[in-house]
Amino acid sequence: MSLTRQEVITQIARAEELYKANLYAPLQPIMANIQENIEILGESYPADTARYYRMYMLYIGVFEELNMPVLESYLQALININEVLPSDYEYVCSYYKQCKDWVYETALMAHPYNETLHIHFALKLQEENRFEEAIVTLKYILECYPALTEARLLLWEVETARIEQLRISTEVIDSYELLNLASDTHRKEILKGLQFDDNLEQADQNLARIQVALWDNKSSENKKQWIAEWRHLELTDITRFLLADYAKSFMMYDMVSQILAAPQKPIFPEENYTNFQEYQNYMKALANSGWQLAQHQYLLIGNSSYYYSKNKKTIEICVERGLAINPKNPLLLVLKAKSFFFVKDYNATGAAYHEAFKNGLRMSEYLFYLLEVNSRIESWQGILDIVVQFHRRKAPTLKTLFFQARALIKLNRFNEAYKVINEALLDFPLPQHSYAPWLYNLRMIIHKRNHNYTAFFEDMQEEINFYKIGDDDYCSTMNMCIEALIEKGDCEESYKYAIYNYEQGKLSADLYPVFQWICFYTFLKKPDDLKKVTEADLVQNPTTFIDYRNNGFIFWMLRNTKDGSESLKKAAELSTNKGAYLKLALVCLTEGFDKPSAIALCETIKKEAPEARDWKLDFEYSNLLKEDNQHEEALLAHQNLLQRYPEESFFNFPKDEYNVMLRVFKHFSKELNNVEGFTKYNAMYLSKDNPSEDALLEQLEIATTNYKEDVFLQHNLLESVSKLNIEFKNGEIEMLKELKTKIRNIYFA
Repeated sequence: MSLTRQEVITQIARAEELYKANLYAPLQPIMANIQENIEILGESYPADTARYYRMYMLYIGVFEELNMPVLESYLQALININEVLPSDYEYVCSYYKQCKDWVYETALMAHPYNETLHIHFALKLQEENRFEEAIVTLKYILECYPALTEARLLLWEVETARIEQLRISTEVIDSYELLNLASDTHRKEILKGLQFDDNLEQADQNLARIQVALWDNKSSENKKQWIAEWRHLELTDITRFLLADYAKSFMMYDMVSQILAAPQKPIFPEENYTNFQEYQNYMKALANSGWQLAQHQYLLIGNSSYYYSKNKKTIEICVERGLAINPKNPLLLVLKAKSFFFVKDYNATGAAYHEAFKNGLRMSEYLFYLLEVNSRIESWQGILDIVVQFHRRKAPTLKTLFFQARALIKLNRFNEAYKVINEALLDFPLPQHSYAPWLYNLRMIIHKRNHNYTAFFEDMQEEINFYKIGDDDYCSTMNMCIEALIEKGDCEESYKYAIYNYEQGKLSADLYPVFQWICFYTFLKKPDDLKKVTEADLVQNPTTFIDYRNNGFIFWMLRNTKDGSESLKKAAELSTNKGAYLKLALVCLTEGFDKPSAIALCETIKKEAPEARDWKLDFEYSNLLKEDNQHEEALLAHQNLLQRYPEESFFNFPKDEYNVMLRVFKHFSKELNNVEGFTKYNAMYLSKDNPSEDALLEQLEIATTNYKEDVFLQHNLLESVSKLNIEFKNGEIEMLKELKTKIRNIYFA
């Protein structure tokens, strides 16, 4: 079927669509039609012809048994019309078991920095056991693209195969080649033999011996070995790089600074080759140029200064010289960002991280760095936005969940933060060095805010399992516990935490007045070197919760209970536990004997912090009313106390004449001239086998005053009183005799 030129182009487009959609069945007749009419395209439209050649190359790879000569002929046709693309070379070279050398040689010389072509070539060389050429090719491409993991893994395979090739060879083995291969592949069994190989110089034997020790010993032991022995040995550059990388991996940046000096300037080969042999020589020269090594060395030295020596000048020099070698190195751009971070220039820090991202820094690392920057500038919403972006691309991590939870807490979104923390602590492994303890600490903040002190201390125990007893993080958590226990009202337990941190020299400065007050309030032993409180310790213009709280305790210790109470009330307004600090203000006020103010404060607590209300507070309120002679109000308050807290009211006191509640009600009845009530409550004391002396005398007084006509009542009371072993002062015996005579004459005459 004859087609017009436009119809052929349409058919080619249709074939491309079918191929992309993996619809191979309808593709065959279309390709046949195009092939019959391909000549109509002519030489005037090479781009359209190239589309057909390219489509047919893909087609025969799917439908026909691989015919490499045909595939190569179409590639040659693309070359001839000057329409060949790197992807065309990549496709043909991917058949590395069948593809001819000329294809690779042509492709690589045309595209010397195409990583895919070089990897395909290395696979071909590996397949043909041309391991030395494959190693050069892979080291070259890794010099150009050091983050190319596929090439690095393939290099390990090829070098391992080369080792086996040498071991079965009948020729004399080059010890230096074997050392380099064993070093690259971590073949410890080979290195053990090479450390005593006389064909190697002493420095190279040292390289083998040090590597064996690195893989066998703990990092702490290797560091001791470096200090005691290795740094005094003759070391090759490779040995120093190996030790520096090892130290960096264990964050021993002090050791890195001792190992490395400024790197040598890279020596770049001239990019001038006319045949493939010359190109291979160029690859080998570039692989040995030291381009990536110099960048890596500046990175190691710069990070050592950032994390260890804190030498800003050294960091800047490493950034400047490293980026002069390769201005697009993303890791050096990260170091540049850190140099700005070091001096708190966060705008420049963010810009440098963005530049690193544009030049190849992985998205996950870029977002992690931005989390730290936003944390420093306290952009909590910014952190939440970054975490959302990260979680769209990657699974959540403990680090991202920690930053998310902390940001939510800073934004007062505590319920959301609680869910995030629970997810992190329940669904993830919690290794020793991780964000796990900080997540527990965040949840402690929420528990403290919710006044759930049981859960608070459960999480505290979980958190400190990640710390060494007495270290900074451990004592920081202890400081947090001091505050929680004060709010809980357990001053004696708080003293234990405070005295420990004080003795360790890690008691927070904000907690010194708190510790001084605990010693003052509990009468527990005060350290000899704990200074006395003076008015100079007061914050003159308090604005924060800590200012008001500490001023309150200082005034209290200075016996200025009025100002102390006022400061604690202001602290309560800024606290997450308003009731706790209002109750402390109440204790302070009662020590100053200002009963009206104390009564008013009790009423404030009941109204504004009802969650803090308990039996002790209501009992204190009732007694304050009683002591202030507000008898009716006090009686009502005690009655409410009985109804609200029946168990505490009935069971927390002795059941004898010292029963507090009974005495209170009897007292109020007497003060209010409620004879009937007084008689009722006092009669409860008389219902015992051995009634109270005071109760009998009080009942006698009531009977003789209010029940003068009830001679039998007076007689019975006087009879009981006469049996008491006390000294009578009001003529009780004479009164009893008169009553007996009166009763006999009236009722028994």
